[in-house]
Order: sequence, then structure tokens, then C-alpha cells
Amino acid sequence: MAKPSGIWDVHHHWVNEVGYIDRLLKTMDRLQIERVGLIAMGEIAEDLFLIHPPREGCAGNDELAHVIKKHPDRIWGWGFIRLGRHENRVVDRLAGAGMAGLKFHAPLKPYDDPEFFPVYDRAQQLGLPCLFHTGIFSPPKPMPGQGFRSENCRPVYLETIAQEFPDLKMICAHLGVCWNEEAAAICRICTNIYADLSGRVDGWRASKSIQWYQQILYWPTAHQKVLFGSDVHADEMEEALDDYSRIFSGLGWDEDQLRDAFYNNARRLFSGDDR
Repeated sequence: MAKPSGIWDVHHHWVNEVGYIDRLLKTMDRLQIERVGLIAMGEIAEDLFLIHPPREGCAGNDELAHVIKKHPDRIWGWGFIRLGRHENRVVDRLAGAGMAGLKFHAPLKPYDDPEFFPVYDRAQQLGLPCLFHTGIFSPPKPMPGQGFRSENCRPVYLETIAQEFPDLKMICAHLGVCWNEEAAAICRICTNIYADLSGRVDGWRASKSIQWYQQILYWPTAHQKVLFGSDVHADEMEEALDDYSRIFSGLGWDEDQLRDAFYNNARRLFSGDDR
């Protein structure tokens, strides 16, 4: 199946390698990826996706702010917040630094804990879409004392947030692996929740049959709720695109439906246009 041009990748991590941003931009040009949502959360995953050592630096929100200012037409920033560790007022600081959305990972409590409601409320006020890690997470190396608990990242917790903050646009990353059915259900039911299918090409997606995807993304408008997110090293982005195309082909999506998943849905999230 041919892939459309002008693709938006909503989920990509800055890899702490020499020249990584240049490598990413060249790959985007080659694959006709128009824009990418970049995350820099080096403080908890400094070796994430490292392929070409040695590791250089430990990119965080401050470094990301410089990159998005340099490449505003190609890269938008997901400002990383670790709920329970970062202060609530960080939302305004990240918005002021030019971040187009917020990325949540490794919260110290379940996502729907009322302690975090001021963060979601402020994001809703500012029109910042939110990307939630959902599912099991294993950091590249053990990090004792950091309070990692995948249970806090169950996708069902986003349902509460969707009800309390109905204008807050949310993405359920990785379709909730390993709570996929739960994630698909809340995407179908909650108008403001979307999902990407991101993850390693040889990871959770590879273990599922086309029949499984047909069963879990069964409703007629599922193509309006799915987004392309690579979540791999730039060297592996083409494999990720091919894998998404394999899945979408199996779902029988036509050219217009593909355009939704690879481009339109992301554009609507950031433009606020729900048509």
C-alpha cells in the first residue's frame, strides 16, 4: 500500500546522539514526513533508542525549546511533565517556551488523581493537546528510587480526565499496550481521546494478527481516531511507516481514511478544527 505524502508523526523522541536532529530532518525529507512531534525527556531515559554511541548530553525541555525555534515548520515540541515530580505551574513555562503540547510519562500516581487536575485544566485553557504514555514501560536501565509503576499509566484513567476536561485533546500512546482493548474502547467512546500505535517494529504490534486489529478497531470511524507515531530511532522510521501501512491495509482503509490517520487527525488536534 502506498503511503501518503505530508505525513505528521505525533510521537518521536530526541535520541542523545551526536547530530541526531540533522539525522532526523534528513530522514523526514526522504520519507516525506512533513512534521514531527518531538519529546526530550532525558532526565528519566537518557539512553532511550541509542544506536550510534557514545551518548551525547541529556536533552530536556530547555534543549527542545531551542530546536523548535530553529525548525518551527518541521518540528513541534511536546513539553515533558512528570506528574507528581514537576510543579503544576510548569505548564505555563512550557507554553511560553513554544511547546505545542504536553507529554506525560511515569506519573507518581494514576493519571486521574485529582492532584493532577490543575495541570489538565491549564492545558485545556491554553489549548495544549496532551500525549499520555499508556501501558507497560521498561526504562533502558533500572532506575531505583524513581517510583516507576506502569499501573499508573492504564488508559482507563484517561476516561475520567475526558469527562472532567471535555475540551482537552488527548492521545493514548501505544494504544495502551498491554491494555489495548481498554484503550480502543475509550477512544471509541470519548470524543476527545485519540491513539497512536507507536512502539518498536518488533514489539507489541508484531505480535498481533490482522484479524486482531480488525476486531479491536472495528467501528466505522476508527480511522478518525488513529494517529501515526513512530517512537523509534530515525534510522527505523521507514520500517515503522511500512508496518503502519501493513496494518491499515489489513483494515481495508481507503485513500481518504489513510489520509486521516497519517495527517488529518493530527492537524485537527493542533488546529482545534474537529470537522
